Amino acid sequence: MKTTPNPKPEEMPRVRVAATPKDMPEIQRIANGLIKVLKKFGGYEAEVDDIWVNEIATWCIYLKKSETFLDAETATEHTYTRIADTQLKFQKIIENAMHELALSRQDRIGQQAEADLMGKLRETVQKMRKA
Repeated sequence: MKTTPNPKPEEMPRVRVAATPKDMPEIQRIANGLIKVLKKFGGYEAEVDDIWVNEIATWCIYLKKSETFLDAETATEHTYTRIADTQLKFQKIIENAMHELALSRQDRIGQQAEADLMGKLRETVQKMRKA
């Protein structure tokens, strides 16, 4: 049996998640929190940064929504396994989007500030998800 190697992340197709109108206030709240952090670090450019900010905020909503499957009365061992795997994938997507955001800002903020920004973005995302 011949197996094919797993595709590299950059070769995998990007899946766009459509947010529902009901999700928009929560997405906006998370995005506003991230924008506040970006403005604090300086060099915020909405035309460039908002692409990644909205991506992060949207995937945070879907990560949060996936937790409802774990709380269901009908959740099985299989459910927990699948949801845990899905949540890891969502977290990786969020982490990649934060990294891309930091890279796109690298020329504007400098190398050291990039590391600080990544840490602050992680903190903000965690805080916003729990709120």
